[in-house]
Amino acid sequence: MPTILRVLISALLMLAPGAASRAGLDVEAPAGPERIYELIVVEADGCIYCQIFRRDVLPAYRVSEQGRKMPVRFVDINELGPGLDFNTAVDIVPTFVVVKSQHEVGRISGYVGPENFFHTINYLLGSAP
Repeated sequence: MPTILRVLISALLMLAPGAASRAGLDVEAPAGPERIYELIVVEADGCIYCQIFRRDVLPAYRVSEQGRKMPVRFVDINELGPGLDFNTAVDIVPTFVVVKSQHEVGRISGYVGPENFFHTINYLLGSAP
């Protein structure tokens, strides 16, 4: 019986609107001419992995060397506009898109955990044209 109760509560939590989600809120100013690199995080309301990224990775990223080189901007998947020059459509949230001078140079599709996130960001920055 306790297992059924846990499954039911988990299902209800997944269906409830994410009050703590801040998808669509742009916590950083849009990239200006002085910024070359930017990390665009595409997320959605109620996305549990988006919330986990904000809780477990974002604080460390903001104070890291990568975070100083590449400020983060959050964009709701439902509000992607023509101003974003992505190579392909975004179909997984969260998706982390590295842009240089407003053009995509690489991406991480899905939440990969803190260690893999930082390794992949380093790789994308190192291999950017």
